[in-house]
Amino acid sequence: MQIVLTLFSNTVFLLLCLLETAVFVRIILGSFFAADDSALYRALVFMTEPFILPVRALLGRLRINGGLLDLSAVAFSAAAVIIMAVLPAVTV
Repeated sequence: MQIVLTLFSNTVFLLLCLLETAVFVRIILGSFFAADDSALYRALVFMTEPFILPVRALLGRLRINGGLLDLSAVAFSAAAVIIMAVLPAVTV
């Protein structure tokens, strides 16, 4: 049973690392480049949007000086880091 729990924990940890990396690359591409027509950016949005959309629905978007500030990706990344920090304790 310990092996199954460790395998599950490590798999979830790896998937969260990959997803967090995808979110980070999406933020960088969306912030600094005209990425709307990029195939890589569209693929990243397709992969990460199902995870970011519920957080965006909870947080909403902040209006600052007429512009919108979307913190949902940052909040999702913070939650992923917390989950990854708790996962090794599951195997003990």
